Amino acid sequence: MSIHIEENIKLAPFTTMRVGGNARFFARVKDVDDLNDAIIFAREKSLPIFILGGGSNTLVSGDGFSGLVIKIEIKGIVYKDNRVTASAGEMWDDVVRDTVARNLWGIENLSLVPGTVGGAVVQNIGAYGVEARETISSVEAFDIEKSEIKTFSRDKCEFGYRGSIFKKNKNLIIVSATFELAQHGAPHTDYEDVKKYFEDNRISEPSLAEIRDAIVAIRVKKMPVPPIGTAGSFFKNPVVSAQKYESLKNEFPEIKAYPQGDNTYKLSSAWLIDHVGEWRGARRGDSGVHEKQALIIVNYGNASAEEILSLACEIKNDVKEKTGVTLEEEVVMM
Repeated sequence: MSIHIEENIKLAPFTTMRVGGNARFFARVKDVDDLNDAIIFAREKSLPIFILGGGSNTLVSGDGFSGLVIKIEIKGIVYKDNRVTASAGEMWDDVVRDTVARNLWGIENLSLVPGTVGGAVVQNIGAYGVEARETISSVEAFDIEKSEIKTFSRDKCEFGYRGSIFKKNKNLIIVSATFELAQHGAPHTDYEDVKKYFEDNRISEPSLAEIRDAIVAIRVKKMPVPPIGTAGSFFKNPVVSAQKYESLKNEFPEIKAYPQGDNTYKLSSAWLIDHVGEWRGARRGDSGVHEKQALIIVNYGNASAEEILSLACEIKNDVKEKTGVTLEEEVVMM
């Protein structure tokens, strides 16, 4: 076995929230052989495993992880015509930046989303009116049970809102993903913040590069600045029935919601937390709600995972009590 297994490694520096205890065992995998070796090691010692990418959507408990944490560092980007195949360990925004530089349309609205390509696929990341699944043509994943690589077409990935088969089936570890992009695309500028940006800058027909610049500017304005820790959007946007939406709209006329085309509405968690619960800017010790974006819970320095979860629980209970809507965490708990 060629892979190097480390012991008792502090996990906080590997996450953007900057909290958490130690991993009993820790392995960095650079290729599929490393990944296979790591799985064999875990199997021989009967260890649970946790797959870690960029750590941008992960909250590690103070107790750490008693098994093997496998950090995916598989790199490589290959272009063929309008297709780009990116390895799971590539940083997502590096891929977006590169595709925009090559004048390939499709994922520009997902600019500056933190994390790796693998994490982007697992979560089916979405932002400003676009989801990753819209351009994914296939995914390669390592099947732990069979110790082999499997290829999944888009339909087989079972993509949903912030989810996929890879999130549900822990025996599948993403190795790479192929995206079908376009040399000539239509800009997605209907999202409120994006539309306002171009109106304010008097740009009526934005170029691909201008769209990326807009998304980056919008996100930078909202996101916490290091060393403040964050795991990004902490909660998903809840989906409710049309009847429930109408009831909420009667009580909260300004509520933000988006029709889903199936007699349901997706509510803005940020709006609920900010305008119903008035949580934006709230603080409990070193854990708090970001003052510029209510959907983001932050670590101001010395917060523990348990303190962050306690704050999240307060928010959930408050929103539930006032609206009857249950918020669900988007962040993955280790």
